[in-house]
Amino acid sequence: MPSLAARLMKRLFRARIRRDGLDQAKLVAHLRQVFNHTPVPTLLPRDVRVTQLQCADFSGEKVTVASPEVTILYLHGGAYMAGVTRTYHNLAGRLAKRLQAEVFLPTYPLAPENPFPRACERVLEAYRFLLREGRKPESIIIAGDSAGGGLTLATLLAIKDNDLPRPAGAVTFSPGTRAHEPGASAQANDATDCMLSADMIRQAVNIYVPDPGQRHHPYASPCLGDYTGMPPVMITVASDECLYDDARSVRDALEASGVEVTWIERTGLFHVWPVMVPFLPEAQQELKNIEHFIRRCTGKLTARSAALEFSR
Repeated sequence: MPSLAARLMKRLFRARIRRDGLDQAKLVAHLRQVFNHTPVPTLLPRDVRVTQLQCADFSGEKVTVASPEVTILYLHGGAYMAGVTRTYHNLAGRLAKRLQAEVFLPTYPLAPENPFPRACERVLEAYRFLLREGRKPESIIIAGDSAGGGLTLATLLAIKDNDLPRPAGAVTFSPGTRAHEPGASAQANDATDCMLSADMIRQAVNIYVPDPGQRHHPYASPCLGDYTGMPPVMITVASDECLYDDARSVRDALEASGVEVTWIERTGLFHVWPVMVPFLPEAQQELKNIEHFIRRCTGKLTARSAALEFSR
């Protein structure tokens, strides 16, 4: 059974985030209001600091320990039209502490002002920035939630297409992967998803990829991509959320390309629940699985972490 915190969060999200029947302008304004002004306090672990970064190839923040050994490029969610990096300080801080890591949180251009493929282009620039700054690809993880999960997968495809060194792995929470057509779960889980709805997803696609001719591009619909040669990918998804089929479709595409997939499906939780650390017990538990996956991908497994059972 979901924790009390999870049940309360689901009620809050349904009341505050989920909306049906809004036109494009009103949906953009609504999501920017709720996602860009999150009331969650930042509780950084000791010895983790946040610094601002601003240069030609990268704009955003870095959450890091003093001597990082792992680099994470984390792409925020927000339906490609909203979201801010500060919402992710709690998650980034705990990843930095547990993994002795630096977590880069880039800003990227949002729709409708900057429709597809501008966000994809900017995130690829951020990856090139890390390589130019001397980060070793075998120590880089790309991660993201929702729209940021879709961008994570699009970035893997762009890395392949541009013959760049591949990262060590990727982590996606409830990724959006189907701009070309909605999965059956968008409608089937419309009543059970506390955060998104079939109507919101349809409008988000129209806003992010206004040209229907571009919606079959694998960067817009990563479930259509060829991931041959790409590193392991972790996918988390709630079984009763609207984007369930988005996650399942890209899992099938990854496996068809010979990519190792770590699949975590939870019942009774909600869209992108792992980002809710340290306030959600289930997110705290999932953090252990994420840590184990990243350590394995980057060759940083310790005797302690290797001995831990992966929690299914």
